Amino acid sequence: MEYKRINGPFLIIVPLSTLSNWLYELEKWSPSVVKIAYKGTPVLRRGLVPQLRSGKFNVLLTTYEYIIKDKNILAKIRWKYMIVDEGHRMKNHHCKLTQVLNTHYVAPRRLLLTGTPLQNKLPELWALLNFLLPTIFKSCSTFEQWFNAPFSMTGERVDLNEEETILIIRRLHKVLRPFLLRRLKKEVESQLPEKVEYVVKCDMSAIQKVLYRHMQRGILLTDGSEKDKKGKGGAKTLMNTIMQLKKICNHPYMFQHIEESFAEHLGFPSNVISGLELYRASGKFELLDRILPKLQATNHRVLLFCQMTTLMTIMEDYFGYRNFQYLRLDGTTKSDDRAMLLKKFNEEGSQYFIFLLSTRAGGLGLNLQAADTVVIFDSDWNPHQDLQAQDRAHRIGQQNEVRVLRLCTVNSVEEKILAAAKYKLNVDQKVIQAGMFDQKSSSHERRAFLQAILETEEQNEEEDEIPDDETLNQMIARNEDEFELFMRMDMDRRREEARNPKRKPRLMEEDELPSWIIRDEAEVERLTYEEEEEKMFGRGSRCRRDVDYSDTLTEKQWLRAVEDGNLEEMEEEIRLKKRKRKRRPDKDFSSRDDGGSKAKKKRGRPPAEKHSPNPPKLTKQMNTIIDTVINYRDGSGRQLSEVFVQLPSRKELPEYYELIRKPVDFKKIKDRVRNHKYRGVGDLERDVMLLCHNAQTFNLEGSQIYEDSIVLQSVFKSARQKIAKDEESDDDSEEEEEDEDESEAEAKSVRVKIKLGKDKGKKRQSRGKAKPVVSDDDSDDDLDDNRNKTGNEDS
Repeated sequence: MEYKRINGPFLIIVPLSTLSNWLYELEKWSPSVVKIAYKGTPVLRRGLVPQLRSGKFNVLLTTYEYIIKDKNILAKIRWKYMIVDEGHRMKNHHCKLTQVLNTHYVAPRRLLLTGTPLQNKLPELWALLNFLLPTIFKSCSTFEQWFNAPFSMTGERVDLNEEETILIIRRLHKVLRPFLLRRLKKEVESQLPEKVEYVVKCDMSAIQKVLYRHMQRGILLTDGSEKDKKGKGGAKTLMNTIMQLKKICNHPYMFQHIEESFAEHLGFPSNVISGLELYRASGKFELLDRILPKLQATNHRVLLFCQMTTLMTIMEDYFGYRNFQYLRLDGTTKSDDRAMLLKKFNEEGSQYFIFLLSTRAGGLGLNLQAADTVVIFDSDWNPHQDLQAQDRAHRIGQQNEVRVLRLCTVNSVEEKILAAAKYKLNVDQKVIQAGMFDQKSSSHERRAFLQAILETEEQNEEEDEIPDDETLNQMIARNEDEFELFMRMDMDRRREEARNPKRKPRLMEEDELPSWIIRDEAEVERLTYEEEEEKMFGRGSRCRRDVDYSDTLTEKQWLRAVEDGNLEEMEEEIRLKKRKRKRRPDKDFSSRDDGGSKAKKKRGRPPAEKHSPNPPKLTKQMNTIIDTVINYRDGSGRQLSEVFVQLPSRKELPEYYELIRKPVDFKKIKDRVRNHKYRGVGDLERDVMLLCHNAQTFNLEGSQIYEDSIVLQSVFKSARQKIAKDEESDDDSEEEEEDEDESEAEAKSVRVKIKLGKDKGKKRQSRGKAKPVVSDDDSDDDLDDNRNKTGNEDS
């Protein structure tokens, strides 16, 4: 605008959580620029349309969601420049945002802003380049063929020597150089303090070790060569087991049934364990119990990132036990609440010591420089998610040195996850960092940096030693005074524990465990695997305190209330009606008069008809087919049905329900099988095909979900055919048995006729017994009994 005299219009697309910060920075650095924040209710957004049509603005700021939802309004403007913040969101070429921007929006110049252009694999980088320059980067397969050889993890990998690897990577750098500009924080802000990261190894408690051992035995027994007792195949069991092992490493009480059994064993009146036993059951919690009091004593504030919301709820119970002041932010936190939480934590003299965040929801676009310690409680498969989370604290404006503690359980699946993350970061290091896309470094410097990476690739093995108190203190202390204070605190803690006559070890030991968990493997499997189906189809768990997420309004009522500006009044009115309804006695049966006259028929839907139960064989067949489809995984171990298990709500995805008239998901289908609403496999097939057709209608052809739905259709048909073949083979064997029985019956009939011929003229003493009828429902024992009876009559 200043040099080229191009005044717009410019389109800036940002995450909702960063929109307010973008407005603040634009106002700070460019106060004369006319800007529009395109967000809010439908009424507010419609009110901005006249200004958009007039063209009397320079910059429009909006979010990814409104780009898709209001494309009919925003796509009519011919934008001079399009800027996408957190551009790695476009890494999937088939995602809806990319498709909408490419199809409907016109902008001759495009810019992506991201700290992580390459997260997992090279096709993601191609997707970003294809969005920016579709005419140059046309083919993903060609891009992969040219550059993917040094990073390929498939069996087709070509063994390259170091010189060939360097040549291919340098070729990639040469292609990327005109399109990629990289700026590090240390280059922009020379005064930014350092960030130091430590991987802190944690031990397991006795209960974790026992559960982990049982779960590992499950993997070995069901490695795909045989079926286990529940009929689960290898790939499905293995991938699910990895998730269960992660949960055990985090905290064993993430399995609700295990916690309930232990609560009974330890004598807790309720099914929820609290207090001292909460941290003694988990090695990671025990480590936090040693670290957090020291950080609080020295006024260091903490960001604690977790992958699982159930774990966050257990963490809240622990914070309550230790009286730590904390805030929580996860995927269910509303946008307005997020801004309020950030303000509370960042304000001067804030009382909150810990900010508890989920890595995916709280690791992007938030400014939390008030904290100087970051704890990654459990690592993400995608290492860039964890890097983004760390950078919530290590940002421009940070005054203190930032310490990052990544917790990892020794000799566990977490070490494998960490190794996979390091591999992905190594790809990023070779492609992005070694390219030195700062437009200043020489080719000699770039080659030397790349060679150094390749030489040190095999020298990063870490020791599996669990750090003692002194080593931990060195990790978290910023200076010598803090280190000495931490050593004294450890000494005081040990003395305090020694004075307690009923003291227990800091981690639970094997002699404290109930006998059933050590001896009875079947009981442990039952308690652990009970979680699996409940996890997929929902159950109750630890209660979140003081939060009500229930919807009191329907979608139409909610939208109308938002537009009219009386949302709170409408919600209160609905609550009052519900209370009155609960207090009102049931008058349905007492409203008839003594003369037996009918009660007045109520308006509305009649009561649901109760279905008679299906034959057990049919129910079993339908469950087998639907479980086969739900549990199907592709060659890479990805479960295709994951996004089809439960649909998002109307509030989360209203456009889906506008387009799809008969929404259905696997949870609803499983419920219908359980409640005997299908009268045959054909009814089940109708709903599964409807589910896949809905996915193909809503999603673009070629997208991941579209392709997955086609695969699931074929999996269903194959499973149904297999059931039909099994049934045919069973019928054939039954027919052979019937033929044998009929021939025997004919022979007996001949013998009976002969006897009757001999006894002709004699008076019958009693009515003869009826000839036994052989049906499909009779068991083999019944058939034998019938034969014996007939034989007795013949003799």
